[in-house]
Amino acid sequence: MTPRGALRWAGWAALAAGTLWVLLGIVVVRPSQQGVVLRLGVPRPAPLGPGIHWVPRGIDRFVRVEVTRTYTMPVGFRMVDSVRGAAPSPEESSFLTGDTNILTVEMALQYRIARPVPYVVRGREAPEVLRRAAESVVTAVLGTLPVDEALTSGRLPFAEAVRRRTQELLDRWDVGLHVDSVALRTIEPPSPVRAAFQDVQNARSDRERFVNEAQSYANETLPRARGEALARVTAAEGEKARRIEAARGDAARFEAVRRQAALAPASLRERLYLEALEKALPRMTVYVVDPTTSLRLVRPALPAPAAPASGGR
Repeated sequence: MTPRGALRWAGWAALAAGTLWVLLGIVVVRPSQQGVVLRLGVPRPAPLGPGIHWVPRGIDRFVRVEVTRTYTMPVGFRMVDSVRGAAPSPEESSFLTGDTNILTVEMALQYRIARPVPYVVRGREAPEVLRRAAESVVTAVLGTLPVDEALTSGRLPFAEAVRRRTQELLDRWDVGLHVDSVALRTIEPPSPVRAAFQDVQNARSDRERFVNEAQSYANETLPRARGEALARVTAAEGEKARRIEAARGDAARFEAVRRQAALAPASLRERLYLEALEKALPRMTVYVVDPTTSLRLVRPALPAPAAPASGGR
């Protein structure tokens, strides 16, 4: 082959290699993905969106990242153990409460890749960083709660606190992950003391039931007692007003009698005497005795209401 022909074949080979190099640099990013480009090992600041892009092979490395997919990170147990039905390791699931009680905690964190560039930089360390961050947050949050609150009313606030504080750690460490939710699977005492905790829960339920019954009785009794007290107070006030008016009437009558006594004391005295007899004699038994006998009883008789009876008493 002549030098000119060899040069021509070399040119065609270079053109074919260049064409192949260009074609190999064409990448397609689906709508659920974003592409991260690392130029000579250094990531480009902005990821590639959905569509067709060209990345020079040998200079840039292209990594596709699923940004709409939701992943699950277990805390306190392993997915393999859960699938096999095996009990979680006590070293992973045991946490200490604020009042130095041990609880078994299992939760699942739902997360996604929010920022592909920091996630690619972290590589395979990102999920493990998420696990360690969640475990440290569970330890810190549960360490501030008493065991009774953690087992009852504090479950939902506890899960929300774990989600929020784990996200704060991920943002501080620039991992590129976003925790969407935290599902609290199990929070209970260890197996050896579970029966004792159940007895405590039963006693607490009985206490709440007794308190509710007492409150219901109080709600029923207090209004009735208040009504009776109000009725008695009203009756006493009515009796008070009646006696005051009666006393005022008696005083008015006495004043009228006093004025009459000043005008005609003798006639007034006689009239009062007759009125007193009129009121007293009907309540007395009068005996009439023949004076010619030795006080032998003849017959009983009642005097007329208007005047005293004649004869001895």
